[in-house]
Amino acid sequence: MRVAMVVQRYGSEIVGGAERLCRGVAEGLAERGHEIEVLTSCARSYVTWANAYPEGVESLNGVMVRRFRTVEERDMDSFNARSSELFSKPHGHADEIAWVEAQGPHAPGIVDHVHQIAGDCDRLVFFTYLYHPTIHGIHAAPRKSVLVPTAHDEAPIYLSMYEPIFSLPAGLIFNTEAERAFVRRRFPRSRLKSEVIGAGIDNLELLGAHATPAVREAAAIDATSGGVPGSSNPTGSIPAPSVLYAGRIEEGKGVGELLAHLARYREDTGQPLRAWLMGEVAMDLPQADWIEVLGFVSEEEKIARMQSATVLALPSALESFGIVALEAMAAGTPVLASAASEAVVEHCRRGNAGLFYRDYPDFREALSLLLADQELRATLGDNGRRYVRAHFAWPRIVERYEAFLSAL
Repeated sequence: MRVAMVVQRYGSEIVGGAERLCRGVAEGLAERGHEIEVLTSCARSYVTWANAYPEGVESLNGVMVRRFRTVEERDMDSFNARSSELFSKPHGHADEIAWVEAQGPHAPGIVDHVHQIAGDCDRLVFFTYLYHPTIHGIHAAPRKSVLVPTAHDEAPIYLSMYEPIFSLPAGLIFNTEAERAFVRRRFPRSRLKSEVIGAGIDNLELLGAHATPAVREAAAIDATSGGVPGSSNPTGSIPAPSVLYAGRIEEGKGVGELLAHLARYREDTGQPLRAWLMGEVAMDLPQADWIEVLGFVSEEEKIARMQSATVLALPSALESFGIVALEAMAAGTPVLASAASEAVVEHCRRGNAGLFYRDYPDFREALSLLLADQELRATLGDNGRRYVRAHFAWPRIVERYEAFLSAL
């Protein structure tokens, strides 16, 4: 097949969920002999959409990538003000379209090129429902198009302009059953062919291995000190349990609530818990010696932290897939997730590899159970490894994408 894939950003260093899914599927299909072209912006940051890559064509891991410049950067203060007005007052279709352009990435060249090549493609695959390239590009050849919406319950999906996006294409591919159920509730008139496929997890072999001394050394983690780099534990006491958070560190992801829960838990129980925060910091954080802000880390350290943490906490309600949860499960680390995230709760239940909470009392009971019962943690960890290997290895994901696209 000749397949064009449309995504807002693309690159080996871009680790966002939809972007990584697109790259994994594109490279996998190219390896299986299909002709793949990715149409994307020159942006690296999804905050500003500033042009960072050169415009034009390059080959990345067997995939032709064609980049188009964004016509303007996003100013978050003005965009947030525009969003507040749009979602709180009556408005028309033109207001919604203007909001999409302000949201970015506004790269009209992507849409123009989609229309130019649509007649020569067998399939067009659009990743993420939210952005300008999908909204305008999916009209080029609807019956050849597949949407991978990566949808969850958020304010934009209730805008009327998204109605046709979920009724025009020939098919929909979802990451979880929870996502499919939500989309069916939101768009009850849409009865498109669909399948739940999910995404692949990178480095399954490394995540599934035990944290070897070499990996710990590469990540500068001391296993005898509760994960505190450079410290020691001469008394041989049990190291402090570590709760890992991985992802963008911001209020919208529930990090503030998580830290408040952990601080209250430490005070209530006297447990010397440590918090590891791994990812880009986009909020003011409390100054406390038990909070370790790691920022961006190497892949070696990421794996070592996943394997060494006592629990991975995922407080975000806005998850359409929960790739971080699956990485922790692959590493044998139990997950403690917000019950508001239906996708992650689905993984916890299907994999029998984690617990979830609705409020602080729930959080306290679940965390206490995980910390107190080593056998439970080991059982959940073993369950998680098996679940991820069975369902989320990249070859299996790519085969299922290929079958779905071929059968349309």
